[in-house]
Amino acid sequence: MVLALNLPLEPQIEKTFRRLLAAVGAPWKPAKRGRKPKRSPRDYALALFVRSFYGFSYRTAAAVLKIPRSCLQWAFCKLKSAWVSALVERAARQLRSTFKVKGAILDSTGIAVRGFGYKRRFQRKPYWKLHALVEHAPWAHKIWFAAAKATRGFVHDVVVGRQLLEKAPPAELYGDRAYDDKKLFKLALQLGFEPCMQQRRNTASRRGIRGVIWRNYDDAKRRKYRGRIEAAFGGFANRYGSRISERRIGTRRCACLLWAAAHNVRTLAKSFLGYLLDALLNSSS
Repeated sequence: MVLALNLPLEPQIEKTFRRLLAAVGAPWKPAKRGRKPKRSPRDYALALFVRSFYGFSYRTAAAVLKIPRSCLQWAFCKLKSAWVSALVERAARQLRSTFKVKGAILDSTGIAVRGFGYKRRFQRKPYWKLHALVEHAPWAHKIWFAAAKATRGFVHDVVVGRQLLEKAPPAELYGDRAYDDKKLFKLALQLGFEPCMQQRRNTASRRGIRGVIWRNYDDAKRRKYRGRIEAAFGGFANRYGSRISERRIGTRRCACLLWAAAHNVRTLAKSFLGYLLDALLNSSS
């Protein structure tokens, strides 16, 4: 007999995650050979989400959820970053259909790795980056991750920024000098975005596509909306200390993306009452 999960989540957050899990599907298919695991992949996905939601260690999560620590570590190794990204984008799609989006913001934040660089004096600490395209609905005071990707620290922001633009509908686009790139500007205009992005001081030419961005640039508007993404990144610093403790590359990537998934699920659960009110008004009209 399998014991039920002892979930410390609020009922609304648990229901929201289960709805997203049903829409995205199981994180992996169970093996046909060998001994069957004691729990289903969906239960392990819910347990890993609770661990990332509260920032538990494996030992604490095992005690709270009544699951052996080795099983949680095994399930985390089975988890794929593509599945977590699909979870983030699915929640963003539901939020986008409920609230009117004002603009999208491109940015990245650094994430440290615990347990490195302390024993050896000259050992360099590895760090990761969480690149994000955040959508902002100012009238509803909502911020959510439209798309996210975790990479190592040496990956430039522009390379990942081009990939994130293709996963969101067009809107006003804001960013800092790190995204000053002709290919990024050209892609943003082709996709229908309205870039309001800061350019580098050593830009040699104001012609061509750079001239288009420069003539449409509004510094007061960029400062007003670009700083909204710091609210989401600041939540990572407050809740998790912007640190991960995983050892493998795949689990590190999934750990960073689960933060974005937890933020979207939390935002979607809080907006559930507003979603019901809009549905009632639309049905009555």
